[in-house]
Amino acid sequence: MPSLNFKIRILQVVGLIVLSLLIAQILQWDQGLWIAVSVTAIIGPFSASLTIEKSRNRIIGTIAGLLIATVLEIFLRYNYQFVFLVGIVLAYVLGFAVQQNYRYFIMVVTVAICLNFEYMNLPFTSFEPISFLIARFMAVLTGIALFLLIQKYVYGTQNARVELSESTHQLKAKIADQLFWLSQAASAPEMSGIDQAMVLTAQAASFEELLSAADFGLGAPCRELRMARQVNILRHRVISLLLDRSSAEQEPLEMQTKIKSLIQRRAVRLRNAIGSPDQSLIANGAM
Repeated sequence: MPSLNFKIRILQVVGLIVLSLLIAQILQWDQGLWIAVSVTAIIGPFSASLTIEKSRNRIIGTIAGLLIATVLEIFLRYNYQFVFLVGIVLAYVLGFAVQQNYRYFIMVVTVAICLNFEYMNLPFTSFEPISFLIARFMAVLTGIALFLLIQKYVYGTQNARVELSESTHQLKAKIADQLFWLSQAASAPEMSGIDQAMVLTAQAASFEELLSAADFGLGAPCRELRMARQVNILRHRVISLLLDRSSAEQEPLEMQTKIKSLIQRRAVRLRNAIGSPDQSLIANGAM
């Protein structure tokens, strides 16, 4: 069942989209629809922190795409017979960019949209294509500015802080499960330490993405961000213990027993640290 924080975020998203459509309608601007498109595109993850980082990537990708499109527009204006060749290359690059960083994808999409408009104006040499590039940039910039303004001064950081806190507690629970297994002297593992380390890494993927974007979403250090960073450090140490446990299986029995005993003691200290919610994880045995 969706949490209250997620339901509030849905209402915020709907409000932003409606506001952007209303502004586009009021302005009666030919490219005004791109204001709503930009807001809708960057708000897609529903995460306050991720959307702010996405808006940053979108403006960078849009600027880069418009610069490339301007160069190609000038070239194709006098060499329009190459437009099909450029289109084929662009289609190939677009397929590659889908799997890359969002800013590269937006850059290629921007070039494709602008060149499509350029193709409709060939072989004319009017100012129309250049004015389209300028208008698109202004519309995208307006949409991103609208989103950032509402997100920062109306919605605030509460949603981002709660989201990061929830993700941190979920990861702490997964780490606690691994520490419980490591702290048992005679446990029969269902998976090797390497496999469990890989599982923990996969489980933490969304947390890492959220943590990397938290600096943009929260704006300033806070309790939730400090706790998330401590848990992330703890995660790396638990993964190291899991890998050490796996490596110990290859050692002679006497050495294997010593290594496992050392790992067990460290795991117990880490379990005690993670069970102290009001104190620093690092200061309570995470070393």
